[in-house]
Amino acid sequence: MKYLKVKNKKYLLPIFCPDATRAVVRSVDAKDLVSVGIDGVCVNTLHLISDPGEGVLKKFGGVRGFMDFPGLIISDSGGFQVFSLIYARGKKRRGKITKDGAIFYTGGLKKPKKHLLTPEKSIQMQFAISSDIMICLDDCPSSNVSEKENKASVERTIAWAKRCKLEFDKQVVSRRLSVVSRPLLIGVVQGGDSKKLRKYCLSELQKIGFDGYGMGGWVPNAGNPLQVELMKWLAGIMPDDSYKYALGLGKLQDLIVFTKAGYQVYDCVLPTRDARHQRLYEIKKPLKNLVGAKNPGSFFSYIYINKQRHQKENEPVSKYCDCLVCKNYSRAYLNHLFKLNESLAMRLATIHNLRVYAMVIKQLRREI
Repeated sequence: MKYLKVKNKKYLLPIFCPDATRAVVRSVDAKDLVSVGIDGVCVNTLHLISDPGEGVLKKFGGVRGFMDFPGLIISDSGGFQVFSLIYARGKKRRGKITKDGAIFYTGGLKKPKKHLLTPEKSIQMQFAISSDIMICLDDCPSSNVSEKENKASVERTIAWAKRCKLEFDKQVVSRRLSVVSRPLLIGVVQGGDSKKLRKYCLSELQKIGFDGYGMGGWVPNAGNPLQVELMKWLAGIMPDDSYKYALGLGKLQDLIVFTKAGYQVYDCVLPTRDARHQRLYEIKKPLKNLVGAKNPGSFFSYIYINKQRHQKENEPVSKYCDCLVCKNYSRAYLNHLFKLNESLAMRLATIHNLRVYAMVIKQLRREI
């Protein structure tokens, strides 16, 4: 498929959506996003339930009006927080999993807010967000769970997906939405390292029926290697008449590798997080024949702009980048801004990193 079609709009594929977890891509505004070529963002349901809350979002007609962003809106279900706030924290966990859903505690430790996030509540909140692509609440376990726990995670993910789909259909009917005016719903494929469980999970999700399927379970920055071959295999068995979503990915070279494998939709925190930590992307050579490249990583390198060696460099971050930053500012100036702890430094760095992602996506669209 060349286009993602939703709510009477079309978006070219592949598409990359930076994380706007709390209705903001940190350090930049909606006009910055549009100017660098970002077509969509990914917000987080659990965090938006907590603040600003459902009432505020409804008043603005959803998060698009709230943040004044005209592009595609994806809403993460809160499933990742099952990992980050429960599985990954051990004894310091900020919630627990129940039969009904997941209980989370947000805010300070003295007076935390309690949230019961059920599959139904997740979908209801995503309709309040008024997102274009909604994601089923899933059980996203850590990588070191036992085989028994992995199987339980898959069964829970399937059970929650059924409840999400029922609530989704209920909301579509009550809001009198047509097939072309309704949002899309993505089912998440869990199963860890097991191809058997992944295949079983996908098969059960297909019986329920979704607009697309996402590769779930691999957690960015968790210290675990990315399972490239497993992801390629899964893309190969996902139905070609549905959208294929690589949840939480990825690095620049990942976009190339996994688009070639068949994935079409991406979201990731890396370009904006790296920018805030002075890690900027350099395009080493012209972006041509990305899909056919034997080593996609050879197109890119990193510049740690706060290093002393950049203090006197009168050259852009990347001569092959056409962003506002590379056209107007030197490495030395960015180095100076970061040394001053100036907020402009993070804005310019974020604009640059996001533009590099947008340029890669644009070239992939030409080649696929």
